[in-house]
Amino acid sequence: MTFKAIVFDMNGVFAVAPEKKIIDSACAQLKMDKWIAYTNYYLNLWDYERGFISPQDFWKKVFSKISKEQYRVLVELQYEARYKKNDLLYSIAKDLSKKYDIYILSNSNFLQGKEYRKQKLYAPFKEIFLSHETNEIKPFPQAYQKFLEKTKLKAGECVFVDDSIFNVLTSMALGFKGLVFQDSHDLEEKLKKLKLI
Repeated sequence: MTFKAIVFDMNGVFAVAPEKKIIDSACAQLKMDKWIAYTNYYLNLWDYERGFISPQDFWKKVFSKISKEQYRVLVELQYEARYKKNDLLYSIAKDLSKKYDIYILSNSNFLQGKEYRKQKLYAPFKEIFLSHETNEIKPFPQAYQKFLEKTKLKAGECVFVDDSIFNVLTSMALGFKGLVFQDSHDLEEKLKKLKLI
């Protein structure tokens, strides 16, 4: 089957999400044990990234004693900082977009999505599918199926690129051509082998 679309993950591929930095920095300032914060983070992440709880409520669950002022400084301002983007991969995506439709299918949250849009990090893509807006999260099959339903594409017409092997394995089980992202040069070689660039 001929490929019609390249579907990319966003975080860890095109940009580095700020959550780890937020937790490490906030724990130091709030004098909170990092393991407790990370446990709280992962216990509530599924609902947060599916858009079921607000950013304020989520981070209050991570840092139970965070004040409104601390939340603004330690969380919101970190999201609003300028993101270092993967320039080489953006260049590759621009070339791919001349022959294929390119999409984002990413686990995300409201603050992340808002700032990525503001900084035009989603600009090259035909359409973006963010977990907090679709209410579906990878690696669960529904996230991929919702993408296929909306775009009217067949899984076999799509190449899926993600830095999580679990997300890639799910895509492959559904019929996508899956590629694990390690770095931009490695991905470029994989795309060349598939004769996509």
